[in-house]
Amino acid sequence: MAEDYVDHSPAGACSNADALNILRIVKDMFVDLQLVFEDVFSAGELVTTRIQYKGYQAGECCGVAPTGRWVAFDALENFRVVDGKIVESWGYWPEAQITAMLTEQRMFSWQ
Repeated sequence: MAEDYVDHSPAGACSNADALNILRIVKDMFVDLQLVFEDVFSAGELVTTRIQYKGYQAGECCGVAPTGRWVAFDALENFRVVDGKIVESWGYWPEAQITAMLTEQRMFSWQ
């Protein structure tokens, strides 16, 4: 990552140290965390990924205290890369879907 890296997602990392701390927090949220890179696309300076996260909740996630429940969801992450370093990123986690899995709420009436 570039020294002046900026995260435009709600996590709002403003440095390499912030970004690494966010990764540590995510790792601690889930036991047996598995990441599967489903898609990776690039065009010019932009790289887009769709990553599937799977694991058992072990730490607070989306405001929900640890439940031990299994979750699986796709997250999107977009990066701008200059001279081989990430200078900006934009991330999306489906928080409503994750919260529903952790609290057993149903997202749609037909479920």
